[in-house]
Amino acid sequence: MSFLPQQPSSVTEILSASVKLYAESFTKVIGYSLIVFVLNSVLSDFVTDAMPAVDTTLDPEEQMAAAMQMLPSTLGIMFIAILFSCVLYSAMIYRIDNVVNQRADDFVGVLLLAVKKFPAIIVAGILYTIAITIGSLLLVVPGIILMISLAFCGYFILLEDLGGYESLMASHRLVWGDWWRTNIVFFVPTLVIFIVFFMMAFLAVLPIRLPNLPAH
Repeated sequence: MSFLPQQPSSVTEILSASVKLYAESFTKVIGYSLIVFVLNSVLSDFVTDAMPAVDTTLDPEEQMAAAMQMLPSTLGIMFIAILFSCVLYSAMIYRIDNVVNQRADDFVGVLLLAVKKFPAIIVAGILYTIAITIGSLLLVVPGIILMISLAFCGYFILLEDLGGYESLMASHRLVWGDWWRTNIVFFVPTLVIFIVFFMMAFLAVLPIRLPNLPAH
């Protein structure tokens, strides 16, 4: 199955091709997804169990001091989570690209490729955050524009072998002429996911809110 279109596609065609690509790539990326889930669960449990909560009976200044004492450990755990998540998500992108181009790969080899690109991804991530922060301070709208136009930097790093800054510029050039169309492509699946999770949460709490009906 070829996922590379030979002519410009409509938003509907792009979303349809994305669903097909997801189905085709599922077995290739599910292992990495499970690792990310387990890793985040373990780190969350570690933070909950190993790091004591700030005593709310203390004075505000003492609470702040206690929180600052835990800050280095919290940042260290966050960095570990970001490091592993970036590598695993990068490996997923490699495997999906290999499915698109019908190339053979292997689980460990793809991970090693992702590790090599990690420094460039970190640089791009820092620059991306700075750009969005500055744009958001300028009446919010520029931040939203940059959030979309720079969003493909990771793909240029992984698939086109560009550096951190070059990947951001390449993403901006790619999106700028079709910003609204790109925004719609991002917005539609995000809205669908939001609705699905909202319905799941609603169905989960519904039995709790319903009163016990008397037996007949």
